[in-house]
Amino acid sequence: MLKTRVLTTLLLLPLVLAALFLLPPMAWTLFCALLMGLAAWEWKNLVGMHGRFAMCYPLLTAVLFLLCSRFASIYFIYGLLLASLIFWLFLVPFWLKFKWPLNSVGNLNAFSGWALLIPAGLSMIVLRGNGWPLLCVMAIAWVADSFAYFSGKKFGKKKLAPNISPGKSWEGVYGGALAVVCYCLLIPKPFLLLPSIVVLQSQTAQMFVWAIFALVLTAASVMGDLLESLLKRQRGIKDSSHLLPGHGGILDRVDSLLAILPISAAIYLLHLMPL
Repeated sequence: MLKTRVLTTLLLLPLVLAALFLLPPMAWTLFCALLMGLAAWEWKNLVGMHGRFAMCYPLLTAVLFLLCSRFASIYFIYGLLLASLIFWLFLVPFWLKFKWPLNSVGNLNAFSGWALLIPAGLSMIVLRGNGWPLLCVMAIAWVADSFAYFSGKKFGKKKLAPNISPGKSWEGVYGGALAVVCYCLLIPKPFLLLPSIVVLQSQTAQMFVWAIFALVLTAASVMGDLLESLLKRQRGIKDSSHLLPGHGGILDRVDSLLAILPISAAIYLLHLMPL
């Protein structure tokens, strides 16, 4: 399994990096639409959608994303991202606490899929810049996941959510949070594309604000991971699909990013909104 995971990563990573840094804006938008369509295909299976609508759902998701990215106003996009921020930071904690099931009518879950996928896809457009800003934001999820894994393996004792994801521990969360704080304090702020989040003159105050920002994104990363784990457990499946050998599906790889990207993009757009 480890060999398969490594081979898949070695094949996909250059493809993603080439798309991120080399594609012109329209081609990048189409690349993101393809990802949205594939993720929507996994979502319809994850939540039990069926019938003709389920068959069309991946294509409808990609088209909806393209329409939003090309024709929606900056105010609409910002409102969508802000709603996503509120969802992840204030609603998902209760969803995880009470383990709410999705609607038993599978096709009604199309809207919940769009609510998760479309803001994340639009964030990939908003944050792209020259490639580095988006990569630096996405790396937050990778840093959090990697250090949480190793911290949990080494020190994990107290379970984080045993009824949702038994392998995760609070010690893992603390390790991931510490790593993300260090990452956000060390990385050049222009690369993170959120330079105006810090307007304070004091260096200590700036570091404090960036540390808080890092902790918020770490919490969002964990909630994104746990929410997908909850849905898979309720559905009785291990992976969202088998599109990525050794890794499961696309949703298994981007569950944390579904939360981190809209929050980062909403904060970024806050300082660019025209008066």
